[in-house]
Amino acid sequence: MRHILLVVWSLVLISSTQAGQEDAIKSLAEKLKQGDGASGVALVKYGAKAVPALINVLEDGSQFARGHAAHALGRIGPKAEKAVPELAKTLMRDGRLMGTESVPASEAAIALGKIGQASVPALIEALKNDNDTVRGLAAGALKEIGPAKGAVPALLEALKKSKGPATVDRRLIIDALGRMGPAAKEAVPALLELRTKEGKTSPVDVSVVVALGNIGPAAKDAVPWLSELMKKKETEVGPLRMHALEALSKMGPGAKSALPGILAMLRETSGPPRLLVLEVLAGIGSADKDSIPALAEGMRDKDALVRIYSAAIMGKLEPNNLAVVSVLIESLKEKDPKIRILAAQTMGQIRPSDEAVVEALNNAANDSDENVRKAVKEALGKFKKK
Repeated sequence: MRHILLVVWSLVLISSTQAGQEDAIKSLAEKLKQGDGASGVALVKYGAKAVPALINVLEDGSQFARGHAAHALGRIGPKAEKAVPELAKTLMRDGRLMGTESVPASEAAIALGKIGQASVPALIEALKNDNDTVRGLAAGALKEIGPAKGAVPALLEALKKSKGPATVDRRLIIDALGRMGPAAKEAVPALLELRTKEGKTSPVDVSVVVALGNIGPAAKDAVPWLSELMKKKETEVGPLRMHALEALSKMGPGAKSALPGILAMLRETSGPPRLLVLEVLAGIGSADKDSIPALAEGMRDKDALVRIYSAAIMGKLEPNNLAVVSVLIESLKEKDPKIRILAAQTMGQIRPSDEAVVEALNNAANDSDENVRKAVKEALGKFKKK
């Protein structure tokens, strides 16, 4: 009997607590409608339980209240999935009527982005809207979500509707296409068509270059244009040159035709950091014989990282090159354990036949750093398999 009473009492307490939460949510929602923005923040702690009340505010609240309700739903995140239809309505209604100054529309778009994949169908529908603000906000939300099924064709259609190269909606659509990653391969021709012609540049060029880089190896058709940007002076194209370098670094071996431009940049005394350029070369893959002079210079650099990256790339061309062997052996004695780890890893990758390399690895087997010892052991294992 006592057990039954305890169960009944627990159910009463749960019911009482739930009723108390419902009353609190209802009260806060009413305060929000009356202009108390702090009530919207307070509703967030109730999570999914507050979503119906916030939807109600979106339906018939003031502009102020709707903006705060949308913000609260965004903070609740994926658990606010049931609010997607009403948030989409807010985005399209307020975005159309009030333009870029619409707080409810902006907050609704942000919320849809934070809710995630459940918002994708509604955002794709919003991209079909004939209002550029609505399309831009929808693209911005998709950008936050990332790869989304069916988004690329809708974004491409929206891109056709954008009215000019410097419009906000166009840049947001381009950014969203880039965030789709390799799935946006079909967008590459359209993105290349947007680039500024006749040697000039515009704000949209940066967005295009960044998007192409994010699409990655699937955007290899962009390599010739990116290579041309690499050959230009910074005074001509500004930061676009650095963006092109970064984009090429994400394209892997498909960007090998850009090597001449990247090597020219490596030789510049006032160009980007040499280490950054070497990292791009490493990302693209093996350099060619035309790279040897620049890499030889890199192996004499004051910076230990530049030396080892240069040796790693040169080692893929000439694993038994004496300069490569020398740099790697000396790098195993560097103070920084990260350099010593890189040296051991590089030795294991290129495996020079010089016996001095294995001897240096054996000497480093008792290194004071555990991670260095691990890298050395793995490298020695690769030599044994050779």
